[in-house]
Amino acid sequence: MLIAQYFYKPSLWLLLLIACFHQPVNAKHIIAVAELSGLFQHTANNEEQGVYHALLTKALEDTELNKKYIIEIMPMKRAKLEFLKDRVACYAPGEDTFDGSEGMVLPKNILRSTPFNKALIKVVSNSPERIISNVGQINNDDIISIVRGVPSSRELDRIKEKAKIVIEVNSEMESLQLLLLGRVDLILAFYPDINFAYKELNIPTHLPYSNNYSPVLINDNIICHPSYKKDFEKINKK
Repeated sequence: MLIAQYFYKPSLWLLLLIACFHQPVNAKHIIAVAELSGLFQHTANNEEQGVYHALLTKALEDTELNKKYIIEIMPMKRAKLEFLKDRVACYAPGEDTFDGSEGMVLPKNILRSTPFNKALIKVVSNSPERIISNVGQINNDDIISIVRGVPSSRELDRIKEKAKIVIEVNSEMESLQLLLLGRVDLILAFYPDINFAYKELNIPTHLPYSNNYSPVLINDNIICHPSYKKDFEKINKK
C-alpha cells in the first residue's frame, strides 16, 4: 500500500502538469480579416495596419473587447475558409466577398453588421481616349488584370469572357504596375484599395475610368457566428 501511494502521487502531479501545458492561456477569439492593400495589410516589419484594421481595432478598444478578441490578417481564401469551418468568431470585409459556391455554403444565421464602406470595381485604362462605360467596349484582343480572389458578378464575368486574356495578380499595386508598363490594356481595380496603390507608387493623379460604371459593387462589413451575438452587437454599435 505504501509503495502504491508513493508511485500514485507523483503520477497525479505529472498528469496535472501535462494538462497545464495543453490548456491555452488567455486564449482569445479570432476575427479573421482578408489581406487587402491599405485596408488590412502587413507592413515590411510584419506589423498589421490598414484603415479597416484601425476601424476594428478602435471598436474593440472602445468596447474593451480587445481583452477577448484578436484581429488576425490572413490571405482571403484562408480567412473565408476559417470562418466557414467555424474556427474563428468573425470575418471581414463581409459576406459579399464570398463568391458563387462559397456564398451558398455560408450559414443562414450569421450576424451581419451595418456596412462600414462600399467597395466597387472600376475599369481603368492607361489612355484618356479609352474610357470603358459598358461591357460592349471590351475587345477580344484586350489583356486585363484583376486581383486574385475578388468577388465576381454576371457583368464582371461577361467582361472576362470578352477579353483575350485575364491575368490574376496578388495586389492592386501589381495590377497598376502592369498597366503602367503596358503589359495589360485594362485593369479591374477595386476602390478604395487602388487609392493606396497610387500612393505607394507616388502617382499624383488617377488613370482614366468611367465614374458612372461599375461591374461589381459590394458592402464591406463584419460577419460573426451567432454564438458571439452579445459581443457582435457591441462592435456593430461602434
